[in-house]
Amino acid sequence: MAPISVTLARPDPPTAVVALVGEHDLYSSERLENELTVLLENSHRIIVDLRDTSFIDSTTLSVLLGARHLAEDSSLGFALVLSEQRYTQVHQILDLTGLGRSFAIFATLEDALNGVLSGRTTGRPSKAA
Repeated sequence: MAPISVTLARPDPPTAVVALVGEHDLYSSERLENELTVLLENSHRIIVDLRDTSFIDSTTLSVLLGARHLAEDSSLGFALVLSEQRYTQVHQILDLTGLGRSFAIFATLEDALNGVLSGRTTGRPSKAA
């Protein structure tokens, strides 16, 4: 199974970094959904680090979108980290589906942390910001 790691980046307010490494598809999507749901139920802001992700499928994208909606409904921040240095399959699926603008996407973990702390879930500040 492709690695999924969860790190508490900041205890106050609770913020978690979920790093996806390698390929993520239907096989790993249930675990990812469970991890994100538990974090959101415990009022964690979430950063999903996709810099080392080589592939995500539509199932994984759906899990990310669902978690972003839950974060927004709970007035919590939710962001993705994607490298600006190289165009990957992850960039491609976000572009092809038009869902890239549905997420707050940052090039660095530090920028993403600042974004989620301000309540961002999309490219624009959320209602909570």
